[in-house]
Amino acid sequence: MVGLCAGLGVGIGAGLHHVLPRSSLVQGLSIGERVVPSGASAAAWLQGRREGALGRKVWLRREGRWFGTTLGALGIGIDVEATLESARQVGHEGPLLRRVKQAARARRGALDVPLVWAMDEQKARAFLEAEVAPAVHRAPTDARLDMVHRVKVPDAPGEELDVDRTLGVLRAIAHQDEETVDVLVRHVSARVTLTDLTRVDVSQTLSTFETSFSLWGSGAGRAKNIARAASLLDGMVLAPGEAVSFNERVGPRTPENGFFVAPEILADETVTGYGGGTCQLASTLHAAALFGALDILDRQSHSRPSAYTKLGLDATVVYPRVDLKIRNSLPFPVMIHAFLPKPTVVRVELLGGAPAATVEYTYGVANSEDFMRRIYVKEHFPPGKRLRHQKGTRGYEVTSFVRIRYNDGRVDERHYFSGYRPAPEVYWVAPGYDLSELPPLPEHAKGVEDMAAAREASSDAVAL
Repeated sequence: MVGLCAGLGVGIGAGLHHVLPRSSLVQGLSIGERVVPSGASAAAWLQGRREGALGRKVWLRREGRWFGTTLGALGIGIDVEATLESARQVGHEGPLLRRVKQAARARRGALDVPLVWAMDEQKARAFLEAEVAPAVHRAPTDARLDMVHRVKVPDAPGEELDVDRTLGVLRAIAHQDEETVDVLVRHVSARVTLTDLTRVDVSQTLSTFETSFSLWGSGAGRAKNIARAASLLDGMVLAPGEAVSFNERVGPRTPENGFFVAPEILADETVTGYGGGTCQLASTLHAAALFGALDILDRQSHSRPSAYTKLGLDATVVYPRVDLKIRNSLPFPVMIHAFLPKPTVVRVELLGGAPAATVEYTYGVANSEDFMRRIYVKEHFPPGKRLRHQKGTRGYEVTSFVRIRYNDGRVDERHYFSGYRPAPEVYWVAPGYDLSELPPLPEHAKGVEDMAAAREASSDAVAL
């Protein structure tokens, strides 16, 4: 009997010799709907397919916005080793009968092993955050009180890319060419809602400050810019402990954002540019916040004194580099009411409660510096013409002192520095001008800078 069983086993083994696979991969096996070429290295063949698939197009979509990319850019590719491991199991693992059936199906071309895909999540995340997230981001809009029309403007939620959930979608895609994937977002709530507005007592004024300006000549452009910036700031509510960035709230000073060309300060001279005058609103807000006992987180002085306010109360802003930031340090919400009560006046009122303190402001000048007269030749000027383009002003080193006497008896003292450079008196003159024909130097002018002569001297030096 034992001999019979042994003989039977030998016979079966000899018969299966022709149906079980002799190599690591079953002959005729299909991987990813393609048959492994006879005699080829399966690993090299799969590596070639992996390289080819990296360039497959993928479209990411969000409400009509499309972002074209590739599998490779998303860090998605065929996992060669994992795919080979899966293919090697066919006909080699499990019960004998199943192995025989798998080998037979593979030879008939009826068995396919799917490709195994892998995603470099770090690379995919970097692409989504750099290329997609900024485009789909929509900032929430805070609720505000339109003080002009006496209406409440409701808040609107924003959107931002949900990177983690979008990565989950990318893991599940079929990895076909020209595949479209809907990216996922999450809602972002506004910082100030209509409910918050109801908590602001607009009948009480915490502090107020106003400055004036001219409408004459180029002042018309400044007036438009001041009014535009005020409309963007007006009605904003600061919850207790919340800060506001002037630049973030007002936005870029561009025609698209409603700003006009007007005089502005560049270095130590007056030039024209979009948004000139916006600094005056920033200075008015700074002073109102200071006298309201709010915290001044970020403030820089102008390069020269401002005619519309005291030394040390001004605040310059340059989008996006130089900012004014204030924080509500009080226990109740504060609304910023910025408006023009008259065509030549801008006022900032901080509403929401009675004054929390009495604020005293003084300043001291540690040093002053006289200015120069600077002369530019304008080739298009007719003979004898001259024009004083800019009045000269002295430079100052100023220390500001703020004493805050709170209603509960506390006293807080603060101080900060402002550095103002001297601004030259600028004359535009015709070619061939006579220096002696210019008016005498004004008080605090210490000399003359002839820009034409300086250029000639520089040119001679280079020639030598």
